[in-house]
Amino acid sequence: MAYTLLGGVRVLELALLAPDLLGMHLADLGAEVVKIEQPPGGDYLREIGARKLAGLNLMHLRWNRGKKSLTLDLKRAEGQRLLHRLVATADVFIDGLRQGAAARCAADYATLRAVNPRLVYCTLSGAGASGPYAALATHGVAYDAFAGLAPPVTHADGSPRIPSYTAVGMLAAPLYAALAVCAALVQARATGTGRLLEVAELDVSATWQAEHLDAASNGVASAIPDMIPAVRYQYYGTADQRVVLLQASERKFWRNFCAAVGRPDLFEAKPGEPAGDHARGDEALRAELAAIFRTRTRAEWVELFIAHDVPGGPVYTADELVDDPHFRARELLFEQDHPVAGHVRLFGTPVKVDGERFAATPAPAPGAHTAEVLGGTLGLSAAEIERLRAEGVV
Repeated sequence: MAYTLLGGVRVLELALLAPDLLGMHLADLGAEVVKIEQPPGGDYLREIGARKLAGLNLMHLRWNRGKKSLTLDLKRAEGQRLLHRLVATADVFIDGLRQGAAARCAADYATLRAVNPRLVYCTLSGAGASGPYAALATHGVAYDAFAGLAPPVTHADGSPRIPSYTAVGMLAAPLYAALAVCAALVQARATGTGRLLEVAELDVSATWQAEHLDAASNGVASAIPDMIPAVRYQYYGTADQRVVLLQASERKFWRNFCAAVGRPDLFEAKPGEPAGDHARGDEALRAELAAIFRTRTRAEWVELFIAHDVPGGPVYTADELVDDPHFRARELLFEQDHPVAGHVRLFGTPVKVDGERFAATPAPAPGAHTAEVLGGTLGLSAAEIERLRAEGVV
């Protein structure tokens, strides 16, 4: 099961796509997360994307794991009344829609605070609630393009194209939001007063450029470090046609490496600076190191690094990573049986809690827990729930 750190915390989530991750992080820590979805189909994350199992997007299987699904038509007054009754029982509300959408559903902060003054309300959106881009429709690449994290590549026909890169804003923003929610929960329980929190994915992508922004804001020259000339802090090919990373930029680690490979003469000739010395541009040394690294396999080099206290590590593709012994030992994948996708292995959480083992319930079908939530939490009868279904409210 999920961890128990947030046991007893009830979260209502009104979100689509990447903001689903905020609810996932809270559910992973043990919160009861009720995902409120528009009937009948719910969050279309289930259907999009190329990486699927049995027709279900793998992102849905991970991002919506551990949650309950309640279908509720918030465009209708009765749906809104039911939402407000649920809010009265909740600790946290997640607004993961475009700016203004929650207000149209009577789910904005001002409305819900009147229902539950101790509610922690977190809005997680693309551009935030203020600024000239607040109403701008965006998707994942937009956040990183804004922050200079996805610079255009030039196609053969001369046109700019989106590069292949690892997304930042849409994946990191929910982490900042989860941190803020947990802090606000502590305060709300101490004071009895909730808080309004706001996290924008554009802002979070900009956070990844903080060092450059700090420099530019203070008149300090700044550029992305060019590591190609580096020698003592560099990739090297190995005997098994793999790649390993050497990071002997401190003098003590450089000494350890040279002693470990039986080449103390390399250290004696060029001991370098006490710290931060990459031996940039020393091509003669690069050639020596390249020849040395071709004498062992990648795994053998990692063993040598550990045995002789040399910084570095293996260099992998994502496909290779799952077979790494350290990755496996850290138990970063977990297994579950999904009613549609079957037996699946999914990435879990990097958080380790002493005495607990992580697992999660499968990502739900739309409305899978409607009767449970409305009956168990609000006390509606089976007949009342059936009427709501017949009328399309749930």
